[in-house]
Amino acid sequence: MRQVHRTMCRICTNSCALRVEIEDNLVVKVQGDPEDPLFGGYSCVKGRVQGSFLRDPSRLLHSLKRQPDGSYVEIPVDKAMDEIADRVAALVERDGPRAIAGYSGTMAAAATSATSLPMGAAFLRELGSAMHFTPTAIDKGGKLSARSMLGFWNAPPQGFDRPEAILLLGINPLVTYTGFPAGSPGAWLRKTLSSGCRLIVIDPRRTEVAAKAHWHLQARPGHDVPIVATMIRTILAEGLADLDFCDRHVTGMDRIQEAVSGFVPDTVAHHAGIDVDDLVAATRAYASARRGYSMAGTGPSMSGCSTLVEYLLLVLDTLCGRWLRAGERLPNRPVNLPPSDAYADVRPPDDDWRIGEAMRVRQLHGSRAGLPTAALPEEILTPGPGRVRALISWGGNPAVAFPDQRRTLAALDDLELLVQVDPWMSATARRAHYVIAPTMPLEVAASNMQFDFYMVRNVAGYGTDRSYAHYTPAIVTPPEGSDLIEEWEFFHGLMIRLNLPVTVVPHGGTEPVGIHGQPTTTELIKTLSQGSRVPFDEVAATPGGRLFETDAFVQPGRPDRHARLDVGNARMLQELLTWIVVVNTIHNHRMRLVCRRDNHTYNTSAKSPLTDKGVPYNPAYMSPGDLDNLGIAEGESVWITSATGRIPGVAHADPSLRMGVVSMTFGYGLGTDSDREFRTVGSSPSRLVAVDDVFDPFTGQPQMSNVPVTVNRMGAGGVGSRLEPGE
Repeated sequence: MRQVHRTMCRICTNSCALRVEIEDNLVVKVQGDPEDPLFGGYSCVKGRVQGSFLRDPSRLLHSLKRQPDGSYVEIPVDKAMDEIADRVAALVERDGPRAIAGYSGTMAAAATSATSLPMGAAFLRELGSAMHFTPTAIDKGGKLSARSMLGFWNAPPQGFDRPEAILLLGINPLVTYTGFPAGSPGAWLRKTLSSGCRLIVIDPRRTEVAAKAHWHLQARPGHDVPIVATMIRTILAEGLADLDFCDRHVTGMDRIQEAVSGFVPDTVAHHAGIDVDDLVAATRAYASARRGYSMAGTGPSMSGCSTLVEYLLLVLDTLCGRWLRAGERLPNRPVNLPPSDAYADVRPPDDDWRIGEAMRVRQLHGSRAGLPTAALPEEILTPGPGRVRALISWGGNPAVAFPDQRRTLAALDDLELLVQVDPWMSATARRAHYVIAPTMPLEVAASNMQFDFYMVRNVAGYGTDRSYAHYTPAIVTPPEGSDLIEEWEFFHGLMIRLNLPVTVVPHGGTEPVGIHGQPTTTELIKTLSQGSRVPFDEVAATPGGRLFETDAFVQPGRPDRHARLDVGNARMLQELLTWIVVVNTIHNHRMRLVCRRDNHTYNTSAKSPLTDKGVPYNPAYMSPGDLDNLGIAEGESVWITSATGRIPGVAHADPSLRMGVVSMTFGYGLGTDSDREFRTVGSSPSRLVAVDDVFDPFTGQPQMSNVPVTVNRMGAGGVGSRLEPGE
């Protein structure tokens, strides 16, 4: 008999509400849930085909152990955990707990954030290792580190609350599902624009969202810092700042005014390749609006100066007073976290951009963005005390996700123990000593905890516009005859075998609590939700997602709080001064590689012939004019070469791109040994990225976009005309 279940997607962090039809334990139809009050029936293509992932013949149904000859044999997961625990114990005994590292990828944040992230963190914490790496430091880490430089308004930004102007830099919310509130991004944008909101997009590509903008500034890559600095200069010069807010809560006005004085609109616009009148008009429209927010995406964040970009956007929004004030309603208070008050006052800047474990390389350090993930391969390869000798990776694929792919692959091969938790034989799994086969979404219970985490960050552009929660039980069971394990159960099993205390820190808490016996996933989620604003049992009692009204308001500033937001931070302004020279020399005639997102994939995951429209690789998109100038035909094989490496690609014309740009989706390919298969598996642009040339000094995030490259035909004759063995 066919059954219909209300549940949620876990392919990406948007977590769309779904209606799933099940027959004989098989998913036969997936569509958006029209009854859901937040999503209203919206879902994306990769979520609607996820039933095919569960029964894909290439899915791993048993864990694997690598043999001396490189082949793999099936191993019961309990035996695998026994052996892994023994090897971890031996390494800790010999080299100390720092030798054991963990990496939780983007699928851990999307699919199992409510369970695997706290349990994986607990395993490393109880082991005594601080070496937990995440994608944040190679994605948009500056959003967190920059807050330390500005200080913290103790209430949320205006964000999605009735914006009258939105400024987007290098982000496409209609595809990325960040930048607009969780739900249906297109429906929200239509409603918001119809209310009179003005949309400004800065992007070298005319993306889906740029096509709907009132101003699309199609700038050359790498000009985000001078453009935002020029906007700040214009706001200050024309008296467009919220002077009442700045007088009460801001310091550093004189310093920032002096620092941006050299960013002259005519000069900046000329070198960025945009119209100066449009730049000034867009700035005036943004600053004149009473409410709004700005957000940068992976383009600016991967520019090598993410902290500076994000700091300047914080300065811009602070000058415009884009923070909720005393008496304003808080429409999207977290549901699954303990309740907390919001105040119209300031927590001062701090040094927490430099917290956590110190790296042994390049004087890098942990920060609010976490450990510098790009430094992990160096931590593996660099001899000496503290060297990482084991890595447990789950929810990610470091072999193609990390920058400088050749060094990453060398590091993975150098490990004495590599454990990859993965439903597929990914590029990382092919190098692992053990591949642990996990359950997949729809086979496990889950909670959309990530929405609440986004909101307590107080970072504009993330989360929901209303208080919303969704708990779902498992709706199908794992395939018959399989031997699968949930990710959190794997870490739980290791802690038991290593005689470590089994503890977790509840969401929003600070102190670990003990876990006794073997809980169910639902019981674990309930434990992690203890103290939440809305009790877990109330959230779980409602099938599907639910809105939870809040009567919370921003409280008046406390009389003993006198700190101010610092728009003239000395560290940031020193970084900014270097751009006075760079802005006049940054452009040359080499092509620039920039990142892009596709709706049918999620970083290294969710690739399917059902959604790729016959293009299983990641095309090298260029403007038709560039293809003509280079003598490259549509669909022709090409080499893309940087100072760090080269990759093969397939040229595709994209009229939405400005000339001089190569646009590729990251997260494809298997490794250097799969280059001959680039038309079926794609290739990894991360191989073109150096980690130790240009990088953010505060997060360690390297320049991963706006990378200078050359593009050459792979035809007969000429340099790089054929694939060499091993390439």
